Amino acid sequence: MRARQIPSDRRFTATHSWLALAPGQNFSDFPLRAGVTDRALDDVEVVRLELPAVRSTIEAGAPCALVWTSARTAVTVHAPISGLVTMTNADAAENPALVADDPFHRGWLFAVLPSPTSSAYGLLTPAQYATELSEAV
Repeated sequence: MRARQIPSDRRFTATHSWLALAPGQNFSDFPLRAGVTDRALDDVEVVRLELPAVRSTIEAGAPCALVWTSARTAVTVHAPISGLVTMTNADAAENPALVADDPFHRGWLFAVLPSPTSSAYGLLTPAQYATELSEAV
């Protein structure tokens, strides 16, 4: 079992997606990287990704990507915020194991430019996410 990581520069969803926030930046001025936490991938081997298309619009809380495992099951990734997908992680698409091996850094999935009405409201802080995880056990 991998050690649980909860980086302090991320915000989380109850469905184990994350969004990287840069300190001191306006929320909707630039694309933000998003991915899935190690909790969503509990000791699975990731073999394939289905990522949202660049220039597609995603809606907060809606399914937007799939992470396929060697057991032929898919982990559904829910969008942490609404916005425009500006890029996908080509390295992870080429080497899907990065998503499980380094989910918060090299294994990010896509970048999203938040819509003007998008906000961090409803996203969990690292402390709130840690509490959510401990209550789920």
